[in-house]
Amino acid sequence: MSGGDTSESWRDSYTRVRKDPFTEVEATNRARLQRLGVDRLDRGARVLDVGAGDGNLARSLTGLGLTDVVGVEYQPELLALHPDRRRTAAGSATALPFPTASVDAVVVMDVLHHVALVELPDALAEVRRVLRPGGSFFVCEPAQTTTRRVLDAALHSPLHRLTRFSRDKRAMVDAEGQTFVDWLGAEHGFPTAVRSAGFDLELFERKWLHHFGRWRRP
Repeated sequence: MSGGDTSESWRDSYTRVRKDPFTEVEATNRARLQRLGVDRLDRGARVLDVGAGDGNLARSLTGLGLTDVVGVEYQPELLALHPDRRRTAAGSATALPFPTASVDAVVVMDVLHHVALVELPDALAEVRRVLRPGGSFFVCEPAQTTTRRVLDAALHSPLHRLTRFSRDKRAMVDAEGQTFVDWLGAEHGFPTAVRSAGFDLELFERKWLHHFGRWRRP
């Protein structure tokens, strides 16, 4: 999987942002998952967390009462921070290390913008492969909204130096590099790409900084 976010400086900034009280990771994750409808899954559904990182989303998923959450992460340094390594695997969005038709739902949050656009069809094909028929695909990714344009302008001005949080956010944006820029330029076409990959659309909306999508594998 291609991306510009594998540097140590990116990981350090990522970790501090996740821990910063301003981020409110648990509350943010919960609100996003509920907007997507993840909280309506059967509690025993097998859920795959793609881009598991340090396990913050897994904690939010189990906090919703889901009892069978597994994760995949391609950066070993982040995977080492996951609180339950027994339920994770090393791998990428374009090569998921799980059997065909083995999960009921796939959740991808702030991950696909790290994937090169030329690899996105492979990532979508992998999601479809591991999902059981009738399974759900939940996505929350950055959207090129007016709010994002305003905040990005602030991050690329001297204002970003005001706080540790804003400095870390600027460092993350800089390190994510071309894949992030390319994603924002192409994200309006994402619903078409998912439909072309063989999914049925159930929900798609843009809110503040992100788009939210829910699709079903026929």
